[in-house]
Amino acid sequence: MRKEYEIGLFDSPKIDGKELQDCLAYFEAQTKVIAFQAKEADLYNSAMVKDNNYISEELKAVKRLSLAATEVIRRYEDIENIPSAASQMHYAWHATFLANEAWASAWAEALEAMANSISADMVYVQQLEKEYQRAWKWADEEDRKFLKQLDMSAGDIAEIAARATTEIIANDSWEPGLED
Repeated sequence: MRKEYEIGLFDSPKIDGKELQDCLAYFEAQTKVIAFQAKEADLYNSAMVKDNNYISEELKAVKRLSLAATEVIRRYEDIENIPSAASQMHYAWHATFLANEAWASAWAEALEAMANSISADMVYVQQLEKEYQRAWKWADEEDRKFLKQLDMSAGDIAEIAARATTEIIANDSWEPGLED
């Protein structure tokens, strides 16, 4: 009997009732922020592939990415009512978004320096990128733990993610104030 209790001690309890509804609302709000970040990353990646030989276009794309990273943090910090069951995941994603902002900002500064024939500390930029990637893995792990507690089907989770992504792509008109 004691062994069963010890094993159950480390299992994540299933979330249900009002707490489940709060967690689902939070998860959807968080998913919208992640969808916005993904949309902006896709725009950046497309610009970098398309305009690979034009430093001015690359600089414009990375500046937008940096501003979008700041917007991601603003949106994430605006999420209200973080359920206690989601607190570890929330913290992990917040750390991830901060790491992304640090990397994007450093990359924008480095690219601007290179555009002006000034040397840039690319080792620092690469270090920040690695920190961002580590943070993303941690947030993804916390995401999985949280979703396991919700005890939802993969289809239900995919539906929430698809709805959030569709809403961001269709209705989000955010544009950064970029200076040329």
